[in-house]
Amino acid sequence: MPMKDVELARIEGAESRTVQLQLQADGAIRLHAYDRGATAKLTFDRDEYEFWVTVPAEAVARLAFELLRDRFTGRLQAVTEFRDFCKAREITNIFDTWS
Repeated sequence: MPMKDVELARIEGAESRTVQLQLQADGAIRLHAYDRGATAKLTFDRDEYEFWVTVPAEAVARLAFELLRDRFTGRLQAVTEFRDFCKAREITNIFDTWS
């Protein structure tokens, strides 16, 4: 059972898909999709299909590192932007200087 679950994208109609990001109780991260419609029926002989990618808790720090590298490479204000990002989402962080 996910500890935290947010919907990232949704499309409704004859073909529908919902994409969710889940923080699992054990600290793992899961990106989960749920499809409904004719394509699922044609491909899997069922009206619905679910699929996901899970990054285990022990790999979440590496995932965070790679995502931050992608987001902030080439950004001279990266430290300030990252601090502001954390603050806006109430993520515990420590901003420090050496003078």
